[in-house]
Amino acid sequence: MLSALVPFVVQLFPAGTDLPVLAAAVLPFLLALALIIKPGIVGPDRAADGPATERLGAALLLYLSPVLLLNVVYPLVSPSMAAVDIDGVPLTLVVLASSITVPWMAQAACLPIYRVLGDLMAERNLEEITRRFCQHWPTILVQSLPLIAVFAVPMWLATGWSATVMIDYAVLCVLHLIFVQSLVLANVANRRGLWAIAWSGYAAALFIAPTMWWLPPLVGTVTQVLAMRSGLRYLGFAQRLSMRVFGMDLVRGLLMGAVLWADKFALFLASKGDFQVVAVFAAMLPAVVAYNFYFVHLAPGVDRALHGMHRDIAEAPIGSLKGSSRRLTRVVDRSVLLTGAIAALLTLSVSLVMAGVDPLHTLLAVAAAAASWGFMVLTLLSYELDFIGEKTTPQIIGAVHLAICVLAFTAGGLFGPLTGAAGSYLLLGAVDFVLIGVAWVLYKHHWSQPEYTLFWRHATTW
Repeated sequence: MLSALVPFVVQLFPAGTDLPVLAAAVLPFLLALALIIKPGIVGPDRAADGPATERLGAALLLYLSPVLLLNVVYPLVSPSMAAVDIDGVPLTLVVLASSITVPWMAQAACLPIYRVLGDLMAERNLEEITRRFCQHWPTILVQSLPLIAVFAVPMWLATGWSATVMIDYAVLCVLHLIFVQSLVLANVANRRGLWAIAWSGYAAALFIAPTMWWLPPLVGTVTQVLAMRSGLRYLGFAQRLSMRVFGMDLVRGLLMGAVLWADKFALFLASKGDFQVVAVFAAMLPAVVAYNFYFVHLAPGVDRALHGMHRDIAEAPIGSLKGSSRRLTRVVDRSVLLTGAIAALLTLSVSLVMAGVDPLHTLLAVAAAAASWGFMVLTLLSYELDFIGEKTTPQIIGAVHLAICVLAFTAGGLFGPLTGAAGSYLLLGAVDFVLIGVAWVLYKHHWSQPEYTLFWRHATTW
């Protein structure tokens, strides 16, 4: 990957000449933007049945609203937050701890809700989705609360924070847990505007009252609760998932979510929050943008192709099934490769920008960005395996990644000069490239003839 060459290439420029490096970042960014705006240029499959490009672009911007808004607001309010201590610990550190906890925790906490709403997602019947969501949400929320301890205990052991600080951290995680679960309704119903309203309320509360740390998730949740309207009368504890099913979903969510999010949590524990936050968070942006692009622009096309093949399995002659199968495989392959290409181009662009803006931390930014590209691709391949019914393999991949992640950040990286966070990311990224190769082989095996994979998985459930 060209991004790996950035720390060496920038040394060829005289000190203080940032302009050529920053200018070089424009080309890969424009290429990535072209693929985002016109993804159909990589193949003809997408163009026929997708919405207009303008509408898709607006949907992507709305879906990326948390990334866009929080990256603007947090730098503005950080000085105010840093001036406040909680029992000797800066408020910024507690908020940062919550920020790196919540995305991973949310992956597990929201999975049971998606299970409950799964059969309603295709029809997008908002009234029925809202009713069932409200019937199950209180119980699922209560069942999810032990997740807080899963993250709070290692946080306490690593930081040695007092009971007061840990209580505030736990409360902040609970409030965010409620918030992210409330967002599932907008996501399932494809209400991107409601999603953006929630994050706009969150960002506005953070901007207006940065030291009232409990307010942003509370305001965000209120926007979603108000949107439920008449569905709120169904709130109760009558409907529940069995603890066995719920526990399986939590474990599955934690292991699959670990690939994309565990590194930030492990880095915080290893450094006690003392790391280059800007470099690490900037490095993850390409992966986050590409991952969201997949689910906004490309996943609907995969769903349509899969629905068409299911219809042909049930109704069409066997001859036409091969055509549906080839088309589905082609759509999924192009979606995965296009998402990886966009992330790679954005990774190169961000690496060059960080080299020009913050040359002292270029190695960390590049290592984290390249590793994050691997996290995203591995997560996407795991998702495709899970999507076709191969549930166990993605969890094994996630468990291996998590074990190496803990080892990498505990050991502090590789030998020699590449120590610390940069070395940890290089080690973790190298292992993930091997895991990507394994996941790709398994992905091609299961998706090469999806009609047989799906048929036999359906048949064995009879």
